[in-house]
Amino acid sequence: MQTRSDGLRTREHFETFVQTLESSGPRDALAYILSLSDYRFIGIFRFQDGKATAAIHYDRKNPSVTRSDEVPDTATYCCFVRNGQGVFTTANALEDARLDHHVARSAVQAYCGVPILDPDGQLLGTLCHYDAVPRNPETLDLELLLQVASRLQQGGHVPPYPRAVG
Repeated sequence: MQTRSDGLRTREHFETFVQTLESSGPRDALAYILSLSDYRFIGIFRFQDGKATAAIHYDRKNPSVTRSDEVPDTATYCCFVRNGQGVFTTANALEDARLDHHVARSAVQAYCGVPILDPDGQLLGTLCHYDAVPRNPETLDLELLLQVASRLQQGGHVPPYPRAVG
């Protein structure tokens, strides 16, 4: 249950996110959201032709890296957000029975993703935190992530699926 102070903190973080979004753009705004957690990565993932990749990608250890690898869409946990059109989390994929046979379970052990929906309720992509080591998704402010996803969509800040490089 969210307390009044949690609600105020969410509002303050959202206001800082919006200010950063307006002054510096979506990648810097997502880097701010990432800084509120201990996760390594944050991104907006998109799907196309059976593939998935980040349209916006931020790696706290390598901030100059702006792209993620393109993978089969079923090789991401984002597919669970897409298929259920809701939040999907795992604190430790190696201990999560839902992921016993998932191809990414060794490489991506922690994940928290929320859907980014258009006004008609169609999935545009996912906003997600993820890491190569276990993390506690309960430390994330889920209400904030849902607000951020909505604001990104409403402001037209969800880029299309990235074109292939090369």
